[in-house]
Amino acid sequence: MLKNLLSNEHVKLIREALLTPSNPNDPDSLDPKLLDALVKPMDWFCRNYFRQEVRGIDLVPRGKTLIVGNHNAGITFIEAFGMGARFYLERGTTEVIHTLAHDTLMKVPYLNNLFSKVGAVRANPENAQAIFERDRKILVFPGGNLEAYRPYRDRSQVNFANRKGFIKLALKNRVPITPVVFHGGHESFFVLHDGQKLAKFLKMDRLFRLDTWPLVFSLPWGFTLGPLFHWPLPVKCVTQFLEPVSLESYSVEDVDNPEALNEIYEEVTGRMQRALTALSEERR
Repeated sequence: MLKNLLSNEHVKLIREALLTPSNPNDPDSLDPKLLDALVKPMDWFCRNYFRQEVRGIDLVPRGKTLIVGNHNAGITFIEAFGMGARFYLERGTTEVIHTLAHDTLMKVPYLNNLFSKVGAVRANPENAQAIFERDRKILVFPGGNLEAYRPYRDRSQVNFANRKGFIKLALKNRVPITPVVFHGGHESFFVLHDGQKLAKFLKMDRLFRLDTWPLVFSLPWGFTLGPLFHWPLPVKCVTQFLEPVSLESYSVEDVDNPEALNEIYEEVTGRMQRALTALSEERR
């Protein structure tokens, strides 16, 4: 079945995307033909390997919105691609979602070219502004690598580490915040310790903006230190979009209002935690 979905022409497009340099700061690096070629194979893979369900796509507003998610599975966050594929199949590839990606990921040779061409851009305010000016959606993971490598025991916990930059971004651009919750992928490997102190000792926070240097057990490597791509276990994954959080009662000036920022932060993370807890209980 996958062979039928991924033709020789599709393989050629992927190879060219990997080998052709792209600008990680330009939203228009997006390649619609490549996106169309990858959507069905990625959806097929995630539905069959992870049995991934994507719920609530109808809740995502038309036009621009800030989609905010919890980060699973380290840098091998395949369920996020599965979510994107299912979204495009239901809403069409003209309704673009750009992901704000970590600098380190956008520097991985060859993969950075591919990521740019399917919608990833380097995470900074200027790039986000350029995306919203194009009336497109942005997907962010405020928890970053701290949440991506949270210990296995905390796999059902949302951890944004009190980061509120995403709220300021939404307020400045007058867009709603649409939460999305990912459940399951953090069971595709085992984070034994996040290694925050080790990351500081190695100065990874200064050199690469990494808060963690985790001790992980995964396939095919076994025990490893540091963030590495891994082969995920075929765990059941569910992705759930939630009702958008409207910011109409707030003003642009509230970007400097700690009380307003805290209120919005608690609303967004509270909704997400309740949804993630419910998905965890449903799984049991």
